[in-house]
Amino acid sequence: MSSAYFERHPSLRPLAYRDYRFLLGGLALVQLAAPFQFLTQVFWLQQEYPDHATLYASLIAASRGLAMVVFSLVGGAIADRLERRRILLATETASLFVNGVIAFLMIASPVGEATVAAVTLCTFASSGVMSIDGPARSASMPSIVGMENLASAMGLSMVITQVTMPISLSMVGVLNGLFDPGQVYAGSLLVWAGILPMIAALRYHSIGGGGRDVGMVASIREGIRYARASAAISGILLVLVVVQFAGMPVATPLGPVFMIEVLDFTTAQVGFMGMTWGLGSLAASFLLARFRWLTLRGDTLAAMTLAFGVGVVGFGLSRYVPVTAVFDFLFGFGFTATSLVSATIVQHTVADNVRGRVMGLFPFTLGFANLCTAPIGLA
Repeated sequence: MSSAYFERHPSLRPLAYRDYRFLLGGLALVQLAAPFQFLTQVFWLQQEYPDHATLYASLIAASRGLAMVVFSLVGGAIADRLERRRILLATETASLFVNGVIAFLMIASPVGEATVAAVTLCTFASSGVMSIDGPARSASMPSIVGMENLASAMGLSMVITQVTMPISLSMVGVLNGLFDPGQVYAGSLLVWAGILPMIAALRYHSIGGGGRDVGMVASIREGIRYARASAAISGILLVLVVVQFAGMPVATPLGPVFMIEVLDFTTAQVGFMGMTWGLGSLAASFLLARFRWLTLRGDTLAAMTLAFGVGVVGFGLSRYVPVTAVFDFLFGFGFTATSLVSATIVQHTVADNVRGRVMGLFPFTLGFANLCTAPIGLA
């Protein structure tokens, strides 16, 4: 496409940058695999351990959250010390290895019911790796597209994420109805045949240059102090914590279990209902990518938070499938819009030398939200 085209369509201007296209393509494949793998684990637990599936799914989700809590702040500090492009290549390589081990465990079940513990441990490792990947990926964007195109770049990234989600959710239900869950999980590893070459082809240079003269713990504390000192950043993170604590237990392990045990869905129906959440997320992403000015407004964040609240409460109360689908759409719309607006405002506010550490607070709060799934699952 010509430069004139991108001048006429500023929301697409980041696509003029070669490295952004590669980064976006890799992100699309990562996001295609993530919900695919998580739901496949839920179906595996339902098949192999039906009497304890809810508890085990909650524990696996909690391990994912614990890893995000443990590693996201470290990941942010690493993103401010090292070349971010190389961090991405290392984390995606490690992710392929760890998910390969999970696939083997699900197929072979080498230690009987204790396999659940092994899968939980490996899920912890996989989530930890991606908690280092996330801050480096987010902190790279201004170096690739410039601050003037950052809102559009983040909007397009969210669009790609949400385009892949309905595809992933619809595929996972059908494939788990045709094949063993372990085989389906192993098949998801094929996406790394595209992820690794795209990450390896990146050429940009992005090093935050912050926190090198102090130890890792002191560097993390510096990032936290910076965030606390900013009323905008600390306020946004507080809103995000509330939304994630309310939404993640429903969106991840307990929503699919609820659909299977309360609404009596098949695995394919769970996938298609999950697709309505993805469509809501996609609608939010398109809206905010098209109207970039909305992503920098506090009142937009407030409105999206309210939409999220209505969606999640309605989803939990409804027993009529079409109404459940409507609320699931609103749930996905509000959750995604809240996350995107929060991240965009913070990216425009934060200094580059602490960008990685501050952006690492986003998966950190998400990790705490995932930890909430364990006591809720026990209840």
